Amino acid sequence: MEQDSTVRQRKTLSSTTTTDVTSVSDASETNETSGFFGLGSDLFSVCVLMVLYILQGVPLGLSSSVPILIQNKIQGYSQQAAFSIVSYPFSMKLLWAPVVDCLYSRRLGRRKTWLVPLQFLIGGIMLYIPHVIDTALGNNGGELNIGVLAGWFCFLTFLAATQDIAVDGWALTMLSKKNVGWASTCNSAGQTIGFFFGYLGFLALDSPMFCNFFRVEPSDVGCVTMESYLKFWGFVFLITTTFVMIFVREKEIEEDEENESITQTYWNMVKILQLKNVVIYTSSVFVLKAAFSPMDALSGLKLLEAGLSKDVLVSLSAFLIPLQIVLPLIITKYTNSLYPLRTYVMGILPRILGVILASLLVLHGFAYRTFTPAFYVIGLTIQILYSVAAGMMFVSQMMFNARVSDIRMGGTYMTLLNTLINLSGTVPQTLMLWLVDRVTISSCVGYRLDVFSQPSCYMDKERCVAAGGVCKTDLDGYYCLIILGIIAAFFWHLKLSKKFLSLQNKPIESWHVSGSS
Repeated sequence: MEQDSTVRQRKTLSSTTTTDVTSVSDASETNETSGFFGLGSDLFSVCVLMVLYILQGVPLGLSSSVPILIQNKIQGYSQQAAFSIVSYPFSMKLLWAPVVDCLYSRRLGRRKTWLVPLQFLIGGIMLYIPHVIDTALGNNGGELNIGVLAGWFCFLTFLAATQDIAVDGWALTMLSKKNVGWASTCNSAGQTIGFFFGYLGFLALDSPMFCNFFRVEPSDVGCVTMESYLKFWGFVFLITTTFVMIFVREKEIEEDEENESITQTYWNMVKILQLKNVVIYTSSVFVLKAAFSPMDALSGLKLLEAGLSKDVLVSLSAFLIPLQIVLPLIITKYTNSLYPLRTYVMGILPRILGVILASLLVLHGFAYRTFTPAFYVIGLTIQILYSVAAGMMFVSQMMFNARVSDIRMGGTYMTLLNTLINLSGTVPQTLMLWLVDRVTISSCVGYRLDVFSQPSCYMDKERCVAAGGVCKTDLDGYYCLIILGIIAAFFWHLKLSKKFLSLQNKPIESWHVSGSS
């Protein structure tokens, strides 16, 4: 039911930068109580940051739309598993963040050294690959090519992740001290809006049903194709980057503005990973995320397999966008900052309930192959329940990461924790997509032995049909994985939650690396 965790893989404001929070407009801070939202001279900077984060979200949204587009064209979920690697660069950007933070040209500017070339490259690629992507999607008479799709979108995600490192660092110096908190607002809202344009925006405009609402005469094609949509955003990237390069000035680098060396930053990461508390914390989160990964990775795709319209699934997902924007603010307000893991554990049982109800909804879809308004209402209710529970766990987890992070290491500590947490979500989801076919029990009924010689057909439906048979699913591996996940989540809640909660009572010094400076 829940879409790619790409949107959930939110990051901390800073990557590995240790630059002091200063601003080009510090001299005029006394006049910054006026203007829109009291931003004063920072209004322009906030607008620039918002645009940059929106652009960042577009490639992520486009890559998340591909699994929906290819679901009914694939023979098994192994192809979905192969494509899921496109989300990995955003989860692993800490590996090259120190390089982005430490290597730059003083003449071009510390952040624009990376930002401008990266965005020009993203725009150029979006103009270069549209026909290639459209053909790889099985359009224009071509065949579905997962390798081409995964390769190009993985590269775009890598560029967007690197752009994110540069923008996060620039946000610290672009805004005045009193308004630096707006950077996280731009980050969250901007990336959500960009993801909306790339994912729901594209799928809606690609939908004939949606476009026919605005047409005099109905048509069986959408308003846009992947090819035309990529070209549009390619031009947006080029125009916006040219504007930023010419008109947006970057604060000059002070002589005494020094960072840790790249080597020291990586060494600090190694020392953090050796801390006992960090090992217990991240391994516990990994187990729980793995338990929920069948739901996150498979439920929505299974509904499409059962016959649910792509347009309806997209419409239901659209209702969650306002919730995803408002929910973190509400949860933050009512979460105890000293004991945030209590809220995290509180979200487990409602989330398990959401998994159970969603799997029953999938079962109903396969059993009846009909989808009524009541089905949609129930589905949306389950989505909201699951999103609220998952949101409780996500926000409280981020609060805990911020609480235990060692500020002496700049953003390295917190970003490392977030990276490990993000990987705890992406890796199990890929594994579930790869496993579901392999644990599914199916049989080819009525086939000719001389054409098709194996009884199982779930991963080779075409050969079964070519042999004159019908591929019949006896036991869908989706339900096996869901049941195992529910058992694991219940076990975690009953046996491991107390030890997990005790982590927030540990002395803060036990989370810090001795001797760090």
